[in-house]
Amino acid sequence: MLIKLAFRNIFRHFNRTFLTFLAIALGLMLLIIMDSMLSGIDQESFNKIINYETGHIKIFDKNYREDEENLPLDKSIEKPDSIIKALGKDPEVAGVTSRINFRIMLSNGVDQYPAVGIAVNPKDDQSVFLLKQALEKGRFFSKNDEETMLLGEGLAEDFGVDVGDYLTVLTRTKHDTYQALDLRIKGILKTEDPKIDWAAVVIPLGLGQASLDMGSAVTEIDIKLKNPNKTKEFRDRLAKDLTGFEVATWQDLASDVIAMSQAKRGGSVFLLFSVFLIALIGISNTILLAAFERTREIGMMAAMGMKRSQIIRLFVLEGAMIGVMGSIVGCLLAVLLNFPFVKYGLNWGFLMRDMGDIGYRVTGVSRGVWNINMIVGAFIFGIVVSAITSIYPARVASKMDPTEALKKI
Repeated sequence: MLIKLAFRNIFRHFNRTFLTFLAIALGLMLLIIMDSMLSGIDQESFNKIINYETGHIKIFDKNYREDEENLPLDKSIEKPDSIIKALGKDPEVAGVTSRINFRIMLSNGVDQYPAVGIAVNPKDDQSVFLLKQALEKGRFFSKNDEETMLLGEGLAEDFGVDVGDYLTVLTRTKHDTYQALDLRIKGILKTEDPKIDWAAVVIPLGLGQASLDMGSAVTEIDIKLKNPNKTKEFRDRLAKDLTGFEVATWQDLASDVIAMSQAKRGGSVFLLFSVFLIALIGISNTILLAAFERTREIGMMAAMGMKRSQIIRLFVLEGAMIGVMGSIVGCLLAVLLNFPFVKYGLNWGFLMRDMGDIGYRVTGVSRGVWNINMIVGAFIFGIVVSAITSIYPARVASKMDPTEALKKI
C-alpha cells in the first residue's frame, strides 16, 4: 500500500521530480566515467612501468638507490652472471636480464638534449621487457651490432631524424671521464611511455660496458615473474639470499605513480560528496515541498489512523524511489557513454607533450576500464543517500497536527 502511494506521489509534480533525479543521475554518471578513465590510466601506467622500465623485481648494489636520480655507474653489480644464472633456474622466474642506466646528452652537432641511456642485453632483454615489440620503425639489435642505437619517437621528432641517421651521445664513464659516441639509429621506439619515447636512447649492453669502462658490471638485474601476485614474497625471499644487494619491487620503484593513484581516490571521494550534497539539497527540497503541499492529505491520513512511523516511511520511500530512478539512469548513461572510452580511448597526445612528464606513463591514447564494483557501488550509494536525506523532511511532515492540517486549504 505505501509503495503504491509513494509511487503515485512522486509523479504528482513530474518536473520537480525529474530535475532531482536527473541531478543525481548526472553526478553518478560523472563519478563512474571519471573512475573508469583514471583507473585505465593507472593500469596503463603500471603495465608500462613493468614492461619497459622495471620488470617485476630489480636488483641493485646496496648503495645505488641513495643516489638513484643521478644514475651512478660506480655503484654497480660487478659480477652479474652468477646471479643471473641462478635466477634463471628458479621455477618462479619467467625471465631475467641486466641493464646499465646512465645520463647522456644527445646531440646532432647543433642542438643538445639531456636524456637517459639504457644499455640492454639483446640476448635476453625480451624475456623481461617489450622493447622489441615497441619498434615503430627499423629493427632490434642483432648479435653483432655495435655502433647502433634505438631512439624514442619523441627524441626522433625533436631532432628530425629517422632510421639510418646518426646522432652523438655524450656521457661520462664509470671513472668520470668524458665519452662521445657517434651512433647510427637502427630503430624508432613507440612505447607510449614518456620515460622511453621522450627521453631514452637504447644501446647494446656490450657497447655500453666497453664505452663506460664498466667491464662486465651492470647497474641492475631485472626479473619477470611467472606469477606477478607473488612479487613481494619473492622480493623478501631473494633479499635474504642476496646479501650486499638491494632488491626492490616495481611498486617500490613506481612510488610517484602509486601516490597519484591514491590521490585519485581523493577525487572520487570529492565526487561522492558532491553527489551526496546534490541528493541532500534536491531530495530534501522535493520532499519538503511535497509535504507542505499535501498538508490536508497528511492530516487526513493521520486522522484515519496512519501512524507517524508510517508517514515517515511513506516520504522516505518517495525519496528512495527518486534515488532508484536517478541511480538507474545514471548507471545506464555511464555505461553508454563509457563504452567508446573503453573501446577507442581518449587521445591525450596533443596535450601531454606540452605538459611534460607528469609521472603517469601516458603519451597518446588512454582507455577506460570497466569497474563493476564502482558501478554497483554508485547504484547502491545513490539509493541509500536518497533515502537517508529524505528522513528529515519526512519527520517534519509526520509532526503535523491532524486537526491543524485539515483546516488548511
